Amino acid sequence: MTPNRKKIHWAFVILLIALAGCSPTKPPNTDLADAANALDAARSAGAATYAPIELRTAADHLSQAQASVDTHDYDVAMRLARESEVDSELARVKARLGKVREQVQTRIRENTQLRQDFNVGGKSNTPETQR
Repeated sequence: MTPNRKKIHWAFVILLIALAGCSPTKPPNTDLADAANALDAARSAGAATYAPIELRTAADHLSQAQASVDTHDYDVAMRLARESEVDSELARVKARLGKVREQVQTRIRENTQLRQDFNVGGKSNTPETQR
């Protein structure tokens, strides 16, 4: 080898070593599992009804993360898995909020009905209406 070829060869070897050290060498299985569990929790919480967009985004990110693992792009897979987990958590919280809002609306309707029933019954039994 000529001196220039040796330099290029060593530069290439060093570059490969540096690149190998920069990216994970193993798939982010834990991140994928956490994201899948968070997605399941969001679905169980009713996110399909109360936060369908966030749920769909979480599912898409998880699917993309799994595809990135298949292509050995583990950095992207890890990022997408974490995004999926955050999206799932947002969907779960929105689902809880939606359920609480429904309960509040139900109580408001019940209270309104009770007031109306009380006012109708109360007016006919007051001393002024009995005269």
